[in-house]
Amino acid sequence: MNPEPTSPFQSPSIEEGMKSMVHDVKAKASGTLENYENKIRESPDKAILIALAAGYCLHVLPVRSLIALPLRLTAFLAKPALLALGAVKLCEAVQQQARK
Repeated sequence: MNPEPTSPFQSPSIEEGMKSMVHDVKAKASGTLENYENKIRESPDKAILIALAAGYCLHVLPVRSLIALPLRLTAFLAKPALLALGAVKLCEAVQQQARK
């Protein structure tokens, strides 16, 4: 029940890959956040105007409807798309069996 020793030629585990991916995302996000903070410090007037415009658009536009429509459409079209994909895969499998 001892874990196998890792060799330098062994590929990283899924857990290690996920940890490195999370670390990379955190590093990029912190760099992006610092970049935006610097831009806001350089021109706070412009940042306030952008925030006001975004808030106004979110208040005026039907955001819930804009988000719900693509989700409903995706849910509606998922079943036929999966059925078509299954039919294509079934045809491929039948053709491979016929070739053998």
